[in-house]
Formats: sequence, C-alpha cells, structure tokens
Amino acid sequence: MRKSFFSGVTCFAAAAIMCLFSSVCAGNELAELLKEGEESNPAVLAAKWKVEQSLLKHEELNEFFDPTMFAGVGRADKARGFPGNTVVTSLTNDSYDAQVGFTMPVNPGAYISLGGAKRLLKDPNGYDELFQTIYGFGIRVPLLRDREFKSLTLNRALAMAEYNMNVSNLLKVTQIMRRDIELAYIAAYEKLSAYRVAQEATKRFQKLYDETIELCRMKVVSDYQIFSSKLELQIGREDEEKARVAFELSLHNLANAVGITRSLALAGDQKALLDTASQVLELPSVSEQDACHARGAYLEIKNNVRYTQVQIDMEEEAKQDDLSVNFGITAQGEHPDNPFKMDEILTDRRVGTEISLIWRRNIDYRGPNTRMARYRLRIKELNENLRSVQLDIAIAMQDALVNFKAAKNRLQLVNEGIEAAQNHLAAQQERFRLGEATSTNVTDAQKNLTTILQRQTIATADLLRARAHYLYATGYYKP
Repeated sequence: MRKSFFSGVTCFAAAAIMCLFSSVCAGNELAELLKEGEESNPAVLAAKWKVEQSLLKHEELNEFFDPTMFAGVGRADKARGFPGNTVVTSLTNDSYDAQVGFTMPVNPGAYISLGGAKRLLKDPNGYDELFQTIYGFGIRVPLLRDREFKSLTLNRALAMAEYNMNVSNLLKVTQIMRRDIELAYIAAYEKLSAYRVAQEATKRFQKLYDETIELCRMKVVSDYQIFSSKLELQIGREDEEKARVAFELSLHNLANAVGITRSLALAGDQKALLDTASQVLELPSVSEQDACHARGAYLEIKNNVRYTQVQIDMEEEAKQDDLSVNFGITAQGEHPDNPFKMDEILTDRRVGTEISLIWRRNIDYRGPNTRMARYRLRIKELNENLRSVQLDIAIAMQDALVNFKAAKNRLQLVNEGIEAAQNHLAAQQERFRLGEATSTNVTDAQKNLTTILQRQTIATADLLRARAHYLYATGYYKP
C-alpha cells in the first residue's frame, strides 16, 4: 500500500514541477534553478517528509489485523465470576490454571479466538487432584454495526484526508518556492541590467572628461568646465559601485530562495530581461474557480474540512450500539495422573458448544457530543478561511492584471523615449565639441539617457513581476 501511495505523490509532485517549468523565461536557466530548489529548498523537503510520514500511517493501520496473544497462570479458590467482568481473564475455581491463546479479526468482519488451558483441579468429585485439558475455538460476528471494522474504515479515511492535506501543503510550498525563485531571478537580472547601465554611464562620463581636457588644451572651451565633468565622473563611479553591490546581493537572495549557499552566476546578459519580456504578450485567461482549485493553499483547507468531517463521523460511530452473536466450541478431558491425556471423567461429553447474544451501549454521550460540536465549529472556521483565500486570489489576480497592463504601457512609452534621449545626447556632444554648449549640457543629456534606460529596466522587471504574481495567484493553472 505504501508503495502505491508513494507512486501517487511522486507523480503528483512531478506534475506540479513540470507545470512550474512551463513559464516563458530566459532559456533553461530558471528551469534548472527551480529543479535545484525542489531538491534543496528546506521548506519543500520538509513538506515531502511530511507526506512520507502520512504514507506510513496507512501501513500503521494494518496493525488492526495483527493477532493478539494472551497467556496467564494463577490459582483460584472459591472464585466467583460476575456479569460484565472485562478486567481479568477468569480462572477455573479451585485449581491451578495455565492458559494461552490468541484472537484476531478477519475479513469481512468477524473475530476468531483460539486457546488452550492446563489445569490442576483440587477435590473434584472424589479425586484429590485431577489434571484437566481444554481447547477451544470461538467466533464473534457483529450484527448491527461492526464497530471495530467501521472504526478501521474511518481511520483509513482520516489517514487519507491527512495524506491529501500534506500533499496539498507540498503543492502550496512548491508554488511559493517557484514564486520566490522567479521574483529573485527577475530581481537579479534587474540589478544586472542596472549595473550595466551604470557602467555605460561611467564610460560616457569618462569620455566626456577626456574630451573636456582635450578641448581645454585646444582652448575650445574654458578650463572651469573640467570640474563639472570630473564631478559627474566621480558620482557615476560611486553609482556604479552601488549597482555592483546591489547585483551581488541579489544573487545571494536568489541562492537563498533556491535553498543553497554556493555562489550563483547568471548565464545571460543585461538584454535577457528585455528578451524575456518581449515574449510575454498577454496573460492567460483563468477563472477564479479554476485558480482556487489549482492553489495548494485552497486545496489544503478543503482537505482539512474533509479531515474534520471524518472526525465527526468517528464520533457518530462511537455513539452507536453494539450487538454481536458469539459462537464457541470446546474439547475437554481429564486424567488423574497424566496431564497430557484427555479422558472423560467429569463429563460424558468431550465436545461442548455455546452461543450467546451480547449488546453494549454507552450510557452518556457527553464526550462525543461535545467533540462533534467542536468539530462543526472547526468546519465553520475552515470555510471562512476558504473564503479568505478566495478573496486573496481574486484580488491578487486583479492587481496583477492592472500592474501588467500598466508596466506594458510604461515600457512602450520608455522605449519610444530612448531614441530621443540618444539623439539629444548626440546633439549636445556635437555642440560641446564646437564650443556652443558646456560640459554641463552634455552631462545633463547623459543623465537623462541613463535615467530613461533605468526606467526601461524597471518597467521590464515590473512587467515580469506582475506576470509572476498572476501565475502564482492562479496556481500556475494551464487552461
């Protein structure tokens, strides 16, 4: 049984991971990170071990069919049994007694017992001592409802509900892992792009500074213009260093999201972000209902409701009466000297039979009724949690759609402005070389180009972030 359940969860997890790899990203780099996250992320591994624990519960329940052995020795003198005694196994009166036997349940719903006893009777009908041997076989068949077997069925349903909860939790954790890795991956390329833009800006400032020195030497521009170009160069170098550190830290955050400590390096360049965004034209259309049933958080609560309902069923079962019929057959014999012989001394019938009808019921149901009331309140609580998750999913989908459309429009506007910024910079550089403009005019144009390139990076990252949030909100559902 455990193998079949394990195969089920393996296929389930594999299907979930294949769904995660289906997004449009920079080549296979993100897919490899997601795969490594599945193998290394502590939260995902903990959820997998939790599923493994629930699998073992199904094997654990098979102990119901394990035989129960009993053995006892004792001495009884003027012993008197009383009705309903279930505390000790009664011994034969005025004897030394040794008993052994076992009981076990069998399908489809009966209980068998086998046993034997050796006794040394005192003063039995004209004998000082008499050895007695008895063997017996019994069977109990429930008539109304099979309480023990019904409880086994309910315990299996409870274990199945717990298994489904843990699998849903694994899906939830895997989806969170994908979202975190995707966002960290986008942030890393965003910081890389910002770092490259800062490097290009520093090169432009350096070039302007060198040109200013040369033009000053040629007396085309005044010497004081060197100071402003040098100032902007130093500021640009400081911006470049900040961008480098931010990029390095983003790689640390990406490694943390994957669940590893080794250093990561990105395979693509600063254009990877734009290349990926160019492939994302529209978001898939997913209904809120489909999104809910694809989200691990929603499914976990649904299975928790089922788990609690099974608990109610178990308490209902605990309130039921028990009526069973019992059959028994025994073989008995005695011998005054040899404990291993069986003669008919005390009775002329070696074989005996018995049949009985036994009814049991609880006198009070305070415990089951209170627990059932508590479980029903638990279901109400879980239903409200379900509603909360539904609201969160609906709002997250709407927010992601708004942010996606806004980022798309911003990216289009910024792209149209980049060419204008480049032309403006070229014009200011030419005017500066002719002595018609100052170095400040050129640095202002350079900063405008840097600013719009940074805006392009931010808009592109916002577009991909909105998509990542939307896919997470929909549970990565594929229409």
